[in-house]
Amino acid sequence: MCNTLNKTVFCPRDCYDTCIYEVKYDPEPKLIHTGKPTIKLSCPRAEKDFARVSSPDRILHPYIAVSKREGKRKRVSWSYAIGLIVNKLKETLKAYGASRILFLDYAGNRGIFTRYLAQRLWYFLGAARVDYTICNGAGARALMLHYGSTYGALPQHMEQANILVYWGFNAAITSPHNFFYALSLRERKHVKIITIDTLKTETAKLSDIWLQPRYGTDTYLALGIASYLIQNELYDREFIEKHTYGFEMFRKYVRGLDLNTVSNKTKIPKDDIIEFAELYSEKKPSIIFIGYGLQRRIGGGEAVRAISLLPALIGIHRGFYYSNTDGLLIDIQYLTGSFLGVPSRIIPQSKIGEYIYNGEFKFIYIHLTNPAATHPRADLIREGLLRDDVFVVVHETHWSDTAKLADVVLPAPTWLEKRDVVFSFWHNYIGFNRPVLNKPNTLKTELGVMRLIAKGLNIKEKLIYESPVRALIKAIGRSIYEELITKGFTTLPYRKLNEYQTPSGKIEFYSNKAKEFNLSPLPKPIEVHPPPDYPYILISSAHPRYTHTQFEDVYGPIPPIIEISEEDMEKLSITDGESVIVSSKNGSVVLMAKESDRVPPGVVFAYRSCKTLDGKRLNCITNDETNELGGATINTTFVSIIPLRCTNTSKFKSLVSYEE
Repeated sequence: MCNTLNKTVFCPRDCYDTCIYEVKYDPEPKLIHTGKPTIKLSCPRAEKDFARVSSPDRILHPYIAVSKREGKRKRVSWSYAIGLIVNKLKETLKAYGASRILFLDYAGNRGIFTRYLAQRLWYFLGAARVDYTICNGAGARALMLHYGSTYGALPQHMEQANILVYWGFNAAITSPHNFFYALSLRERKHVKIITIDTLKTETAKLSDIWLQPRYGTDTYLALGIASYLIQNELYDREFIEKHTYGFEMFRKYVRGLDLNTVSNKTKIPKDDIIEFAELYSEKKPSIIFIGYGLQRRIGGGEAVRAISLLPALIGIHRGFYYSNTDGLLIDIQYLTGSFLGVPSRIIPQSKIGEYIYNGEFKFIYIHLTNPAATHPRADLIREGLLRDDVFVVVHETHWSDTAKLADVVLPAPTWLEKRDVVFSFWHNYIGFNRPVLNKPNTLKTELGVMRLIAKGLNIKEKLIYESPVRALIKAIGRSIYEELITKGFTTLPYRKLNEYQTPSGKIEFYSNKAKEFNLSPLPKPIEVHPPPDYPYILISSAHPRYTHTQFEDVYGPIPPIIEISEEDMEKLSITDGESVIVSSKNGSVVLMAKESDRVPPGVVFAYRSCKTLDGKRLNCITNDETNELGGATINTTFVSIIPLRCTNTSKFKSLVSYEE
């Protein structure tokens, strides 16, 4: 333990809320939520963060593989491990060039020193990297087509809202500080909460109104609402004339979309659509929270495009929330050093399994992500990392699925054991984290390892060795930095909501950028129809105890459950609690069936990245194709389901049992 003084720390996990805590010692350390920027609430992950530091799954020393397939490894010194990595990098660069080196990272820790500064070496080398689209790529591109950037409402804007709409966003689970703040606003100010979601989520159950569009019809619904607002002159003419481009083309486009057609497509009663449209136009201002899961499917990018234009119709500047990073005045490009070199290849993140499996890379460096569990085609990633002709380095805090497949494993400190600076993609607070716990001497930070490798390669570029403080000052400015260091946290300046980075400088109902990219300049519905062999649509999303696969070491495995409607359980002759084989075109896994009112007939639900009863990960079967805007399609995974008892069970001898 560092000391007994209270400290303010920002959680750096891949989560909307980026919680701000005080660390209190009574006598053991605990994370106590400060209530900034919304309400005091500690999530299940925060309650177990200190337990995770002392988990038996911690990696505390460097290791090299003796046999990757057999999981045999031996402990080595840091100097030996770094020397081996440097030599392999030199060999790969000389024999194959930078295009056969893959740097694979993501948001396992979103700290500036950890995630951003540690990228400089790989940009300098020109290593291949992914396009970072697996989480929210399609929706981000959708918003850029019409608004020029993705940023929108901040938490403080919720205080002025009369309606809060959660569209494909189960905020009660994935952003609890958002949703429970919304509940407090309903109690204090009679704010109306509306959920639009195919699933009967926890958020839907607690909302005043729940609209349940048929899977894949959100674009029709949004365009139908737009058509009703326009035809009934419930739109803001003055705002549209002053701040938008292409409205007349949009008006003509949606004119033919009558509500009878929309109701037939979405299976939402016409009167319910009218009720929503009229409430939305009357009870201004409002915010639409657009979920990431919504756009992780075929047609998901088009849905976000259509939904995002509704606030413009009723005269609200950026009346949505999706991701606010590009609204913050912070120089991300300087931090990452993206100007130091051009990546030799940019790989679609959803397809990375295929590339690794096919031996596209000879050297792979992985940190801040667990792709062997969390990426589509996890089976291909696993087999690819086990190839004899690829050298894999994983820098990790715990023995993840991916770490167990590496040639070299390096131990990293947790976020509670190191200095860092953290900002949010929801609110505009930024915090300076000082270590809460003493770091074992055997652990090295992500930035520290990058510098050791750079020195081993005899790289002279000064920016790779730049002081983190100096880099931070250049990225956020000295005055913000000084306030940050003095108080431990502050707020970053935020871009104006009435600024638009589009070619016209306005909100574009008709997107000029879309035309440049050979896309429809207007949002276009894309219908989804499962094939006969795989008649069900699998959707996967978060469990409240886990951030992806983090916390399995303290809470146990993510529940290997598949939720099925009562109607489909009867059709499939499945009983509650029975083991079933769930198959897609990519393979099969075994899960436990659970009857649920969460899903409508034809749709099934499982917790993302769960470890299945046959020892695989759910992502062995999820869709790895990209959608119309280049994003993931994990939530358009077509599957078949049969009871395990109806097949040859000899193929599944090593099944584990599970009890809720």
